[in-house]
Amino acid sequence: MKNSDTIGLTENELSDLICNHGNLLIFDLRKKEDFAKGHIKKSTLVQFDEKHLIDVSKSSKVVLISKDEEQSKKMAIALRSQNIDAFYLIGGIKNWSRGLYCTNISYVGTGYP
Repeated sequence: MKNSDTIGLTENELSDLICNHGNLLIFDLRKKEDFAKGHIKKSTLVQFDEKHLIDVSKSSKVVLISKDEEQSKKMAIALRSQNIDAFYLIGGIKNWSRGLYCTNISYVGTGYP
């Protein structure tokens, strides 16, 4: 298992994963209003909760996105403690310069009302 210093991904590393890993799961932990303003394509909005981890298969490769990396780093470390291959975007969403996508958002199943 990697330690917290090596589970962070740069923008280039995340972009490579998106292009080359078909089963990559990207979870955005920001507020729904921020997600609506722009998010990484194919990411899913989930509510951050330190007590309840995201329910994913142990064979999943997961990337977590948050505003400034604090929440996503905590969640990645917690998921790794459950033997899930989890990473976070270093610096958070503000370090993603490859374009954000706005969509009509459905919050069904995300934990948001």
